[in-house]
Amino acid sequence: MKTLLFISAICVTTFCSAQETEEKQIIEKGTWNITGNASLSFQKNTFDFNETQNSTENTLTSFLIAPSFGYALKNNLVAGVGLQYINQKIEASATGFDDTANYKSTSNSVGLTPYLRGYKGVGKQLALYLQGEVGYKRFWGINEQNGESENNDSNGNNLFIGVRPGITYFLGKKLAMEVTYGSLGYSFTERKHDDGNYSKNNSFNLNLNTSDLLFGLAYYF
Repeated sequence: MKTLLFISAICVTTFCSAQETEEKQIIEKGTWNITGNASLSFQKNTFDFNETQNSTENTLTSFLIAPSFGYALKNNLVAGVGLQYINQKIEASATGFDDTANYKSTSNSVGLTPYLRGYKGVGKQLALYLQGEVGYKRFWGINEQNGESENNDSNGNNLFIGVRPGITYFLGKKLAMEVTYGSLGYSFTERKHDDGNYSKNNSFNLNLNTSDLLFGLAYYF
């Protein structure tokens, strides 16, 4: 919520200042840009059962890196491609029950995302954008319980076709801060397990969770 309020405050402040001047930010034809997004998150949850010695503990660690490269085909219209790597680890333990259990899951994914992005200048330093994209990800995971493989490792593919809104705020003539939040589109996922199970999922969703919030720095030249 604080993040959304911060982003909203930037938009309102810049929009108000834009009313006082006719100068608007323009991404000129022939401009190249390089953008780097990265994030590291850690989450830990512990639950103790009342009047018993039973407890559970879960930890989640996630790392993401996502560079992209773009070229302005004409003023305020950029075509580009993004790369992505995600590593996620989940560890869970339960103590005090009949059997103590320790569970560990590690997943990785690599992706490629061609995109087309249209900008709308709303001030001298700020522009809003809408990005249409087609993204493909290949993922694989390993599952263990009590230090032994569950023979239920998995791998699969994901295809996403949709749009993402964002904000570009220029800190100088060439360096900008970019924020992308949310997505709307179609997603198809297929997953295969070592035990022979197979699953697939089709969905059309509006996503507004933290995994769709990205901060990055961009260099325009």
